[in-house]
Amino acid sequence: MFVITALKVLMMIAYGLPGYIFVKTKLVGQDSAKVFAKFLLYISSPALCIQTLNSVDCTPERLKSMGIFFAASLVSQIAVILIYSLVFAKKLKQDRGYRVCAITGACGNVGFLGVPLLKFLFPENPEIILYSAMFSITMNIIGWTLGLWLMTGNRKYISLKSILVNPSVIAFAIGMTLFVTKTKLPDLLAEYVGMFGTMSTFVCMTVLGMRLATKKLSGVFLSKKVYIGAVSKLFVYPLVLLGLFSVLPVDISVKTAAFVLGCCPAATMVQSLAETYEGDSETAANTVLFTSIVCILTIPFMWTLYNALIL
Repeated sequence: MFVITALKVLMMIAYGLPGYIFVKTKLVGQDSAKVFAKFLLYISSPALCIQTLNSVDCTPERLKSMGIFFAASLVSQIAVILIYSLVFAKKLKQDRGYRVCAITGACGNVGFLGVPLLKFLFPENPEIILYSAMFSITMNIIGWTLGLWLMTGNRKYISLKSILVNPSVIAFAIGMTLFVTKTKLPDLLAEYVGMFGTMSTFVCMTVLGMRLATKKLSGVFLSKKVYIGAVSKLFVYPLVLLGLFSVLPVDISVKTAAFVLGCCPAATMVQSLAETYEGDSETAANTVLFTSIVCILTIPFMWTLYNALIL
């Protein structure tokens, strides 16, 4: 199980090789990553959300599980950020990099990496990918509010407008409307949206590869802040999720989905926000890159541990 899962994760991470090679050989400029990142944020990510919600039929049981999952995800993300902020209270005041790591510890790549991972681990249970959409929306709520406040120190970002007016939330509202009303997109439109959604993993990894090509490996692998952020995201957060979901009245498949999604590396969204709003984009980029590389080992390790202890 460890080797099979590791190979699958490695294959997804390897999608970043073309981007890395293109930048290293100067076939494209370093700034090209920003264009791909915007495409990911405004096109592929919303399309993936709508595609996910359009692919499964709505039932009362699923709605209930999704509601519980939404609330639990939000609570767990706030809890991890709070724990981190208490442990590193002094550092948060002195170093913007530690503030960024507080957010990377709770926000994971649950869509671009999480969806294909769930499909691989649970091919007989396609509806399980619904929970990635719930996870993604809580992550965006946290990122666009509490995350921006921590990065910038400005409370103005904690507002209803910040929650509602962003691409992921708008896409989620559209997707949930279709899901709850049991309305399916016309076949041609579903195929069109699905094409952009399916591209998201490739585009995300391409962006990571392009960004890795511009970095000094010492900054990625020798930064104390990066290691702290990685431990928080890859180990602490999944265990917090496991503890929380173990006491909730949900099916084992829901608990398992939560744990797998919790093991995903830091979200590229955090880096995009840090770049846009003048946070510590260097630490954000290094943490995203580092967790994306080492998750080749940490995801199969945590999955094997989960199977041994829980399943």
